Amino acid sequence: MSAKKAVGLLVLADKTDLYAREMNRLEVPVTIAGSVSEFLERLSGGVCRGLVMDIQKVMRAPRAERDRLFRVSESYPILRTKVDRSGKNILFLDDVDCFLHNCGTFCPERKRCALRYPVKLNAFVSREDDPAMLAAVRANILNISHSGCFVLTLEDFSASRFVHVRIAELTDPTPIFGLVRWWRPWGEPGMLPGIGVVFMDVKPGHLAEIDDMCQDGTGVMEPEDDDEAACQRHPA
Repeated sequence: MSAKKAVGLLVLADKTDLYAREMNRLEVPVTIAGSVSEFLERLSGGVCRGLVMDIQKVMRAPRAERDRLFRVSESYPILRTKVDRSGKNILFLDDVDCFLHNCGTFCPERKRCALRYPVKLNAFVSREDDPAMLAAVRANILNISHSGCFVLTLEDFSASRFVHVRIAELTDPTPIFGLVRWWRPWGEPGMLPGIGVVFMDVKPGHLAEIDDMCQDGTGVMEPEDDDEAACQRHPA
């Protein structure tokens, strides 16, 4: 593990002592913020190579704070975490070694890349204010990874910052809450309409089944900004 390269990590979490202990085990120097406002202040005031976000902390934040948080952090390597039911351990929702490697090579100007795996999945998508998915629309997922997916849909999500995605092929029907990074309308030459979604609240069972879908040798490394060049991003 190339932990010593990953200097300058910024952590957002409530249980600061627990996170300090876990980060110490990884031999990674960190700064821990106990609130979104402190996190944003520290992020704007210093050099940071990567972000560690307690997803439970993020989801409890007011919508306006979450919106700003995602806008300013989306270009950084991110490690999503959560505290287990015992309250004594941290669960890492992303690959730690991959995260640390990305932190070691990160610079603010770097274009983020994602290894995407082609799939053909059926899905239902609803907006943030419809967690029960009463007004969900039918869609398809054409590529996926642990961190997110591309949803093929004709629906207009230009005003949606967050969505709920239920993947029919997953055993657990619980919707996955996600951030809409970009939306592309129908009619762009040579491009498919839809949304790029970053998973924000995904269960371990979901991740295990998604991992089974990601067959070795089929993933394609693509800069995420290439997709965004031909679509509409949310305003900063």
